[in-house]
Amino acid sequence: MKALFALLLLGACTGQIESNGQPAGDDVQAPDAGAPPDLTNPAVARAQLWVDAKVPYCQAPNHKPDADAACASTCTRPDNVDWDPYRSDCSGFVSWAWDLPAPGRTTSLFAPFKTDITAAISAADLVPGDAVNNDTHMMLFKAWVTDGKTATFMEEPGCSSATPYAHEFTADVTLNGESIVVLHHGTFTAIRYTK
Repeated sequence: MKALFALLLLGACTGQIESNGQPAGDDVQAPDAGAPPDLTNPAVARAQLWVDAKVPYCQAPNHKPDADAACASTCTRPDNVDWDPYRSDCSGFVSWAWDLPAPGRTTSLFAPFKTDITAAISAADLVPGDAVNNDTHMMLFKAWVTDGKTATFMEEPGCSSATPYAHEFTADVTLNGESIVVLHHGTFTAIRYTK
């Protein structure tokens, strides 16, 4: 799996990646709605693997008891040695995308609540691979469709969702400093992985 990931990045990489995992330079263009995923960004490429596989939502690692009453009592997903130790809930999904240690952090262990590895940023500065977080949910930012107005996010939404698996969606947004309101999803803080 790591070899496949490396090949995806090598084959798709057209520019350098800075130490924060973001594309180098100021000429990053937002893709149109039908554009392929930004595989030059490691976080987006990793998240895309779960989206493509429609990894089911679980608040536990694979084959472990799941305490979420809306889910099955045991987390059951397709076996994948790289994914199995991670929770496939919203924060586990972002933890996987950012290549953090399994089983992944919870929303309260990311900015704005804890700032040891993440920081709040201006929502207007979101770039592919950043995230949005609040006290109940977080999502990976994939791309601007229209700068500052419409964006694509990747998420694990929960067992009670109509789509209870990793997927992406596009929504209108409203920005106010570090705050971003995602239509039909709520208010979040824009954050960036800083390690």
